[in-house]
Amino acid sequence: MSPVRRPHDSLSRAVRETRSNAIISEVKFASPSQGTIRKTESARQIAESMVKGGACAISVLTEPDNFNGGLVSLAEVAAGTRVPIVMKDIIVSLKQLEAGARAGADAVVIVSEVFSRSLGMTDLQEVLGRARGLGLEALVEANELANFLMMKSFRPDLYGINNRDLSTLQLELSKTEEIISRAAGIDGLIVSESGINDPEDVRRLRKAGAQAFLIGTSIMRANNIESKVRELVQA
Repeated sequence: MSPVRRPHDSLSRAVRETRSNAIISEVKFASPSQGTIRKTESARQIAESMVKGGACAISVLTEPDNFNGGLVSLAEVAAGTRVPIVMKDIIVSLKQLEAGARAGADAVVIVSEVFSRSLGMTDLQEVLGRARGLGLEALVEANELANFLMMKSFRPDLYGINNRDLSTLQLELSKTEEIISRAAGIDGLIVSESGINDPEDVRRLRKAGAQAFLIGTSIMRANNIESKVRELVQA
């Protein structure tokens, strides 16, 4: 696969400059909890609809076994989309970051629990250093308060709160509310992820203090992706 050449676009700046709700809309064809989500359009067509609906950035799941994703989809979206592109995968090695950067990613999602449980091939500090060296912004996510507080010392570009426990797949929107209420002193953008279905959910999480919302399944299941994104952006 040839490298994708495109100007770098900042995810954190896109979130800050969005006047309505900052929706990071995710191209996700399947998931372990939902099975197959969507089969029809190409990743690029889906991303175009998301941008038309007002998404401030596009996340692309690249994990192939459980999410039917791939770097080809990431490159396809990056080559044809003029908003920040986020690579989302279970990052365990520096090679994944390098592959994502070649495919045109502007940012990468990093799961803190992978490293707190020593499941990566290196440590979080090295992963973040390599990401920055490649020009990738880091959205580091946590599902546990301790990991979220630990992230502060690493100063990620964005802090993510995943409402889904990746071990049990249990989903609770209250996870964002709980962590924000108990995480005093976090100076950075907070992104709520997973389980966001409708405008009411967006308003609830915004009230809790989230500044951006990474949403995949509910958008990918919608009959009209553009209209669904717009509904969430305008909530």
